[in-house]
Amino acid sequence: MLMFLCGIAFGVPAALAQVVNFETEIREKGFGRNESRERGVGSWRKGGTRIEIQDRKRYALVNGSRLYLGHSPSYEHGKFFVKKRDWDKRFSPIAAPPKTKSPRRIVIDPGHGGRDPGKINKRGMYEKTYVLDISKRVARILKARGYTVLLTRDGDTTLELPERPARANRWNADLFVSIHLNSASSSSARGIETFALTPVGETSTGDPGGNAKTQADDGNARDALNTLFAFKVHSALVAKTDAEDRGVKYANFAVLRPLKCPGILVECGFLTNASDTALVSTKNGRERIAVGIANGIEAYVRAVGSAPPAATRRR
Repeated sequence: MLMFLCGIAFGVPAALAQVVNFETEIREKGFGRNESRERGVGSWRKGGTRIEIQDRKRYALVNGSRLYLGHSPSYEHGKFFVKKRDWDKRFSPIAAPPKTKSPRRIVIDPGHGGRDPGKINKRGMYEKTYVLDISKRVARILKARGYTVLLTRDGDTTLELPERPARANRWNADLFVSIHLNSASSSSARGIETFALTPVGETSTGDPGGNAKTQADDGNARDALNTLFAFKVHSALVAKTDAEDRGVKYANFAVLRPLKCPGILVECGFLTNASDTALVSTKNGRERIAVGIANGIEAYVRAVGSAPPAATRRR
């Protein structure tokens, strides 16, 4: 922390101090001036995108949704500073999405299955059963919109964790989405959270006091795209379901580490919460979840510069 502050106080270039002036960087991406009048709070807007950061808060707000960071921003001498890694891998891809080849081949991964039931709630709802149904709905919607879709499993079969990303890699997938349902010891925990792979040099969102990741995996080659993909799917899913927004987070999940394409893991609600269970337990609720995920996938496709493969009617 002392080195961090010294770099600011004595004018060390941001690249050397491994921090950047957030105002300078965000303005270069076409955002307006800081709209906030509150000390230690910054808010910038471009079109339909609004980004807000706060001094010492380890998350940003992007259009109201939490985007968790590797490190807390700092407000010093009237200026906001963020770690360069956070700028490169979180803020920059959302502020100005990079252009890539047109994603067309989508792998949907229903979590668990076979001998592994996943979470089981007091009503006897098996996670493996409901995520498979949601996944099949996502696949149907995407196929109708012109995408090519592969399910890692299409029945109640056991599939080990390493085989899931391996199938996506063998199939030369452009995008990978692993679909899950959550649980907690408290029945009040609810909502949707979306995970991207933890970047090297950082701790996972749920383990801020743990050891930082030291070794890069194949999936880390697409850290910036992973963030953009997670944000687009998360935002669309929350909007379609009106579920509690738990934010975009980072974890070192086994299904994300070996991927050779952008990939995310979506927790579509808590089986231990009454309102989330009410959504998941009905066909209409699962259809809303599926449409939200499909809409988010297409929002990502549009963001990286590719039009949807066919004209479609949004629901």
